[in-house]
Amino acid sequence: MQDTSPPIGSWEWLVAHIKAVVDLDVVARETGALVRRNKVRDGEQLCRLALMYGPGGLSLRGTAALAEEVGVTSLSDKAVLGRLRKCAPMLERILSALLAARGAQAPACAAGDLELSLVDGSLICSSRRRNVTWRLHASYDPGRGRFCDLVLTDNKLAERIERTRIRSGSVVVADRGYARVRDFQAVLADRADFVTRIGWRAVRLLDADGKPCDPLSELPRDGRPCERVVRVAGVAQPLRLIIAPLPPEKATAQRKKVARKASKKSHRLDPRTTQAAGYLMLLTSLPAAQHSSEAVLSIYRNRWQIELGFKRLKSLGDIDGLPTADPDLTRAWLLAHLIAAVLTEDLAHQILDFSPCGRPAQTALDLADLEAGTRHDPPRHSPPAAH
Repeated sequence: MQDTSPPIGSWEWLVAHIKAVVDLDVVARETGALVRRNKVRDGEQLCRLALMYGPGGLSLRGTAALAEEVGVTSLSDKAVLGRLRKCAPMLERILSALLAARGAQAPACAAGDLELSLVDGSLICSSRRRNVTWRLHASYDPGRGRFCDLVLTDNKLAERIERTRIRSGSVVVADRGYARVRDFQAVLADRADFVTRIGWRAVRLLDADGKPCDPLSELPRDGRPCERVVRVAGVAQPLRLIIAPLPPEKATAQRKKVARKASKKSHRLDPRTTQAAGYLMLLTSLPAAQHSSEAVLSIYRNRWQIELGFKRLKSLGDIDGLPTADPDLTRAWLLAHLIAAVLTEDLAHQILDFSPCGRPAQTALDLADLEAGTRHDPPRHSPPAAH
């Protein structure tokens, strides 16, 4: 039987992948991106124009020329501009639908039996147009090695945990930018746990009697991680403060970094900041009975993966090469890049699941069975099957 599915990575494959989660025509009409059908007939054509202009790396004139060459539509560059300036809400709905489809999949555990969600934000600043700045809020699934939520805002909206979806039962891993009581409350309200790095004076910590607790008085003296139970005003349950010394070379680099930062801002460096720079301080809601200090530290070390995700978006995806200062056009350009990044990740996973021999790729369980010798392969010299 001949396979009629579109080739992986083709435009037909991309359209089928998008249409599996969202109706392009309905979204185009509901968001006002498609009002008249005199030149652009449907949402698919409009989506293709956006991808040509954004990740395709074309100018408005180049987009118009290519669209006519491949038989999409015949438009002037000004007509392309008018269409693209209205399609950002439609692209946002497409991106949200693609990411929601990922969230419906079974969780992939990245640390034993824990489902991790790495949360962070990144500024998108054009080197050519420094006055154009956006903020990308993201959560990353290290178990599958891909983003599970992406939200684009302007830089006036600060980083907050609830900017992205929080899955119940997951463990949210965040850096110092999320060391705020409202972020702790948001995670716990969604029945999840958190592991957050904190500064020595970022959060007001209390002991069991409600008295202030100074993290610097808890620094380990023997070079091993230490922890104590603390409380935070506004958070009902007790939390764990875990402090671990950094390796000597990293501690030296971190202290030089804080010194440069203070010098750049003409601030007097607090000696306690220099002392704290040599330690990693974590605050977590994970129970000590199931997760030791070393396990929590290991969980936090997964955070570098979202940094690499941002680096791929910027270095390989060129998402910070904003071509214009027009906010509506720039937003459409950025959302088209994010859609392309999500589709690329899905494409990579589909290729990795493809077996050259025509059978589904072996799972980790299959490979374990092979190593254990529990599978019974046919004899090496079996007679050929009759045709």
